[in-house]
Amino acid sequence: MPSRRLAALAATAAVLLALVPTPARASSPGWFWNQPHCDTVYGDGSVTITETDGATLAPTTGKLQPVTYAKVAALEEPNTLITIGRQSIQRFSDAGCSWQLLDKAPDDLSTYDVEPGPGDTAYIYSVNDQPIHRVKGSRVTTVQGPVAGGGLAALAARPGRLRVVAGDSQVYDSTDDGVSWQRSGVPAARDLFMYDAVVDSRNPDHIVIGVMSDGVYVTYDGGRTWTRSRPVERVNAFSLAISPADPSKVWLEGYDRDRSTRFIWESSDGGLKFREVLDQSRADLINGNRMWASPADPDLLYFSYGTSFANFGADLYRFRPSTGELTKNHNRNDGIPSLAFNPSDPKILYLGLAEER
Repeated sequence: MPSRRLAALAATAAVLLALVPTPARASSPGWFWNQPHCDTVYGDGSVTITETDGATLAPTTGKLQPVTYAKVAALEEPNTLITIGRQSIQRFSDAGCSWQLLDKAPDDLSTYDVEPGPGDTAYIYSVNDQPIHRVKGSRVTTVQGPVAGGGLAALAARPGRLRVVAGDSQVYDSTDDGVSWQRSGVPAARDLFMYDAVVDSRNPDHIVIGVMSDGVYVTYDGGRTWTRSRPVERVNAFSLAISPADPSKVWLEGYDRDRSTRFIWESSDGGLKFREVLDQSRADLINGNRMWASPADPDLLYFSYGTSFANFGADLYRFRPSTGELTKNHNRNDGIPSLAFNPSDPKILYLGLAEER
C-alpha cells in the first residue's frame, strides 16, 4: 500500500511539474509574443512587415513623409515595438499592426537609433548628439548623455544598468537610468574616429568598435584593455553586427584602403580575427551598409542598400556566410535604415523605411 501511495504522489508531482514553464521558456520574450494578425499596417508608413525577406511588404495606411529615416525595435514586453521617425516616437502593442503616437520630439531624430531595454523600456540615442530619450510604457522622459555635446556609438540596457560607448570609445555605466554616469576602463587608443560599436547582449563586457583607418578593436573586460583585430588594421570599419545566437560571430562591413575595395568580413572568435566573406562585386556595398544578425541562426545576416538617386529604391539582402548564399529583394522605398525580428518567429521582419524626396 505505501508503495502505491508513493507512486501516486510521484505521478501527481510529475503532472504538476509539466504544467510549470521551464526557465528557458519563461526567460524568452518570444514565448509570449504573437505573430501579427493583419494584412495592412495602420500607421504613418514608416514601418512595414515582411514574411518573405522583403519580396512582399505589407501595405500601410499612411504615406511616409520626407525626410524620414525610421528606426524600429521589438521589446521584451509581449507584442510591443517602438519606432522613431523625424520628430515622432511611436508604439504599438499588437505585434505590429497599428501605431500609437507617444511623443513629438523637439529635435530631428534622423540620426538617432532605438535600443530595447528590459520589459517595456526602450532608449533612443544618437551617435552625433544628445540627449537620451527613455521610453517606459507610454511615458517618454529625457536625460543627458555622459559626454557634453557628444553622442553615443552604442547603448546596451539591462535591469538596473545602462552601458554606453562614447565616440572616443570610452565606456560609461549608469545605475540610475542615465541620471549619472561612471567611466569604465579607458579608450581603445588616442585620437580615434569611431564609426560604429556593438555590445554583446549576453556579456556587456564584450564590446567591438569600428574606427576610421585603423580597423577594429575588441574588449572582453568592459574597456579596461583593448585588442586590435587582425588582419583588418588598415580598414575603414563602417558597420558592425554581432550574433545574438552566438556572440563569437561578429560581422564587419568596411573599406580596405590597400585594395580600394569594400568587403564584409566575418569573425568567429568575437572580433579578434576576421576573414573576408563577401566583396562589392556581389552586392552594393557602400560606406556603411546597415547589418542585422538573426537572433536564432548564427549563420544568417541581413543587410541593406538604398538610395533616392535616380529613383533606385532599396534592396534587402539575405546572406549565409558559411556557404556564400546571397539573395536580395527590391522595393521602391529610398532605404531600409532599420530591421527588427519578431521574437516568436524570426522569419517575420519589421522594416523601418526611408523617404528622402
